[in-house]
Amino acid sequence: MPVVKNQYERLKKINDYLNSWGGKPKSKADLLKRCNCSERTFREDIRLMRDDYGAPIAYDYRLQGYYYTHPFELAVPVTLTSKDLAALHTAVATLNQFKHVNLFTDLRGTVDKIDKAVRFRSNPADNFGQYILFESVPYVKGSEWVEAFLQAIHTRSVVQFDHQRFETEIRKSHRLFPYAIKEHRNRWYVVGWQLDYGAVRVFGLDRLVDGSVYVTDDTFEAPAFDADLYFRQALGVAAYDNPPEDVVLSFTRQQGLHFQAQPFYPFQTEDILINNDEEFRVKLSIIVNKELVYELARLGNGVKVISPPSLIESLTNFLRQALDRYDQATRSGSPFAD
Repeated sequence: MPVVKNQYERLKKINDYLNSWGGKPKSKADLLKRCNCSERTFREDIRLMRDDYGAPIAYDYRLQGYYYTHPFELAVPVTLTSKDLAALHTAVATLNQFKHVNLFTDLRGTVDKIDKAVRFRSNPADNFGQYILFESVPYVKGSEWVEAFLQAIHTRSVVQFDHQRFETEIRKSHRLFPYAIKEHRNRWYVVGWQLDYGAVRVFGLDRLVDGSVYVTDDTFEAPAFDADLYFRQALGVAAYDNPPEDVVLSFTRQQGLHFQAQPFYPFQTEDILINNDEEFRVKLSIIVNKELVYELARLGNGVKVISPPSLIESLTNFLRQALDRYDQATRSGSPFAD
């Protein structure tokens, strides 16, 4: 018999708790507190688990507690609302965007099963996923290495590979203790402890040399690392181990509305310096890197850097180089003039 979600959550709590105590009785009061329900509801849940799902629940009268006579996995069909089904449609559609990535190969069967189950239980006219148009996620070079690095993270193994920057022909060998895999703008990166440098480094997986990636049998006790903290105050993947700076940006009214609706970097209300019909000015505590320069350049004349001077110089140099390239191409008549 299908159950509603609230009841399912209670049954799962009871099941998980009784399984976690390895046969030791747990008092009714303890279970009631955990489930946050009335005694009558609790008794009905226990009866349902025993009679309908075969849960091996016993009661110890001496210790006055419930327990499992042996480990048990509770499988309960759950009643889904139309809202639940719509959410599942969207989730399946999202996952399907990454079917080409090797990392998600093992998930394809699971996603297909969920997709079929949702389609079976819902009206085709209610398939909200068909009305959601996702940005196309192309095949990305380097995604084939994601699984190897995840396995190395799991086994705490050192990975050896050759890395070649796009702007050079020189290949460099690295030995890395990987901490985490990071995705940014449809590109994959690995962050880890570079054994030869003795420091945290980030490598683009699309720049690894084919045939050079090797998960070794070596293990390494690297310093503790908090990936969220490391990247929190940087845009993209280039943190550079630099401290954040106070960056003051002045947006036009229109661009300011876009930024507030979808900021490329988080900010608090107290960080807003000016917000009127002419200007939106905000202060961001952020690490200054190339990704920030690229993002500001993308916004064009919709934003102006007020401070720091170093960022103003970096951005104006970047824009000037782009303009010079167009000027040279115009004078020479060649679009590829340097």
